[in-house]
Amino acid sequence: MKTWILVADEGRARLFAGERLDGELLEVAGFAHPAAHHPESEAQDRLPRVQESVGSARHAIQPRTSAEDKQADAFARALGEVLEDGRVQARYERLILVAAPRFLGRLRSALDPQVARLVSHSADMDISKAGLDEIRRELQDLLAS
Repeated sequence: MKTWILVADEGRARLFAGERLDGELLEVAGFAHPAAHHPESEAQDRLPRVQESVGSARHAIQPRTSAEDKQADAFARALGEVLEDGRVQARYERLILVAAPRFLGRLRSALDPQVARLVSHSADMDISKAGLDEIRRELQDLLAS
């Protein structure tokens, strides 16, 4: 069964493919989202302003969604599109998601419902920068549980 494994965090994702999970994994794509690594002050030019109802005083207001959250959501949507394209092209039959805890929920919500049905396992761990051997060990532990 063709399986894709997406290992990701807010700024980086790696996509692996394999026929058998105890066999060889091939890294088929890597994705970077450099905007995720900028401090919020750099990602945002100026806070929105509001004028008081009485007088001419104006002050900044904090947005409900931070620039960092918007960047993470955009990256999750972009990854969701890649996974949808792979599904449409029948490049995989099963999907495993391994993502940093703060990113896994965003990633799940960005998936097309048909892609979400192909997710067989998911784990909230940040191993996007790990070596292939460590990723393989973590996958084996995930599938054994």
